[in-house]
Amino acid sequence: MSIKKCPRVARALRAAYDRKSGLAEREGAESGFTLIELMVVLLIMAILLAIAIPTVLGVKSGAQDRAIQSSLTNAFTSAKAGYASAGSFSATASAEVSYLSSAEPNLTFQTGSIATASPNTISVNVASDGEQIVLVGYSQSNNCWALSENDNAGTDSLLGDSSGGVRYNAWPATSGATCTATGSSAPSGAVGWQATYPSNP
Repeated sequence: MSIKKCPRVARALRAAYDRKSGLAEREGAESGFTLIELMVVLLIMAILLAIAIPTVLGVKSGAQDRAIQSSLTNAFTSAKAGYASAGSFSATASAEVSYLSSAEPNLTFQTGSIATASPNTISVNVASDGEQIVLVGYSQSNNCWALSENDNAGTDSLLGDSSGGVRYNAWPATSGATCTATGSSAPSGAVGWQATYPSNP
């Protein structure tokens, strides 16, 4: 009797297995994502990217501006050390460039306009009486940043800074407003001389 029941049991087990396999296959076919669900996910990702990309770009340009401002501060610290020991800045811009190049070898100093944006290149100018210095840098965010100290206020006015003490300025770098420390007035588009770095040129 057990021999006769074996084929029946085997058929029953086989049928149960087939039913279970068929159910799993149907569930597998229906368990994917619908087109609408995929579109919603893509839409959410696009919104997040639209929010993130401008933020990342803003952080990048801000970091580039901070880099040139740091270089200007380091150059000014060295220039003030020379002022303290000599009693004035150099009488010519080229002499000041020579002094700063030896005092700050990690930075590149020059007279005249800066052709290429770099956090390590500084344009230098001094008043003929040695009482005012102007330092200008060209940020990779395409902005010019300037630092000026005028110890002979009212007489010296390089780049239009005739006020006393340390002052800061900035302007967008364009063909008509290059990053240079030379000139008797600030370039067009300049924010104006302030007690701190401007938030935006």
